Amino acid sequence: MVDIISALQTSIDIVGKLRALSKKVEEAEFKMLLADLSSELGDAKLEAANLKIDLATEREKNAALSGKLAERQSGNPIMSDSCYGFEGEEGLFCTSCFDVNSRRVRVKALTGAFKAFGKWECPSCKAHYG
Repeated sequence: MVDIISALQTSIDIVGKLRALSKKVEEAEFKMLLADLSSELGDAKLEAANLKIDLATEREKNAALSGKLAERQSGNPIMSDSCYGFEGEEGLFCTSCFDVNSRRVRVKALTGAFKAFGKWECPSCKAHYG
């Protein structure tokens, strides 16, 4: 990427020198071609800058996704009572929230009349387990 930008900068410098020479040569066609070249080089430099921004954005996305993948792989869940359990963490977690969004959401125990719907409820997605 840096090589492209330095090559474009060198080309722009050459255009400046050619402009200086064009003052000595009074040909309209030469000046027109020189102006076209300047314009094209400016567009190329702008496009190179846009590509650099796009590359930085994609690198950020890649880093975020790599982090999520590492987190997901580091804590493989263990099934317990229809929910997930993780080594080193207390409590049970919602399988739906973890499988879909890679989020560890602790389930809460249902009490009283709500036990007819199951043993556990996720406070985030309202799924029932057990």
